[in-house]
Amino acid sequence: MRRQFDEELLLPLEEFAQLHRYTVRAAGVDLIDLSYPNPLFHRDVRARELLQEIAEKLEPRSLQYTPFGGATVVRRRIAASLKWTGLCFGYRDVVLTPGATAALCVALFALFQPGDEIILVTPCWMDYPIYLKRFGLVARMVASRPDKRLDLDAVSAACSTRTAGIIVSQPSCPTGVLMTAAELSGLAEVLTAATAYGRTAPVLISDEVHRDQTWADVTFSTPLSYYPAALSVYSFGKAWSMQGQRTGYIALSPNFPDGNEVRLQLERAMRVTGFCAPTALMQAVAGALAGMQPHREGLAFDQQVFRRGLDELGYRVTPGQGSCFIYAECPGGDDIEFVRKAAREGLLIMPSSIFYEPGYFRLALNVGADRVDDVMERLSCVVS
Repeated sequence: MRRQFDEELLLPLEEFAQLHRYTVRAAGVDLIDLSYPNPLFHRDVRARELLQEIAEKLEPRSLQYTPFGGATVVRRRIAASLKWTGLCFGYRDVVLTPGATAALCVALFALFQPGDEIILVTPCWMDYPIYLKRFGLVARMVASRPDKRLDLDAVSAACSTRTAGIIVSQPSCPTGVLMTAAELSGLAEVLTAATAYGRTAPVLISDEVHRDQTWADVTFSTPLSYYPAALSVYSFGKAWSMQGQRTGYIALSPNFPDGNEVRLQLERAMRVTGFCAPTALMQAVAGALAGMQPHREGLAFDQQVFRRGLDELGYRVTPGQGSCFIYAECPGGDDIEFVRKAAREGLLIMPSSIFYEPGYFRLALNVGADRVDDVMERLSCVVS
């Protein structure tokens, strides 16, 4: 008997993937693909140069197996690089994973039991509910405010005796909205109050894969600085334009309750789930990148140029501060049809329905400001 998958969750994603494949073939060289975040150029070439340099110097022993949590020396470097949080991380607080997707799955498997309820703030990344379903967890969807900021009252109302955790993205995927220190402090108060329901403190998972793409003049804050029962998942791929190398990690708060037991659970989960640490080559690159900050001036410029273009066309754009994404309302409200029309113009963007909110579209800045006129011309054709 073959495994049965949840078609209700998968079909919208597969339908968009089918549209993507068809449009790539139909548009050919005229295609502008702003759907999945796969940039066509490097805004900062240093990671690529490091990768080339390290690959040339590797010796046979450098390519050997590493522990399931990753090489200790690399884990120490990453732990030291997290001092900006105000927390003192040890190397066992860091578990290297083949990307943030694996980090999230390992954390879900290690920290929760089937039937546990996990709060998701929508719109949210499209695969969160799929992973919850895989591990027998229950997704409790909580809508953000109309301005796409965190609705603390709604989160508080969603907490119950079944609440075991919450997943937030900081900054948000797909909106690019960055939570403030005040919002994170308020969220910590809500989750602390939830312990009154008679169970352990809900686990807060902070998806921070876009944190090094904070392009606006704001300060990034992590939930780990405000709430002890928290961990973050991170990927080097987004900010350094090497998504396909699948290199990331879990960072467990040093103040996590029963931390020693949880650290062991995470390492065991790496073995049980079959998620090995990243390749030896990419672990070496991660160690070299730890503590480095990617250049953000180019992303900030591109964001400002594209947002100005959308404003001039009359689109209502969500104010964002991080990520390579722009999130805007669809004229007419039908995001699926809007995206199909854009595809017929040779422009691939993503409908917000796959992020569990209708009526918007998301574009990823895979091209620079030199293509803004081409993009705006095609978007103007969609609504004409």
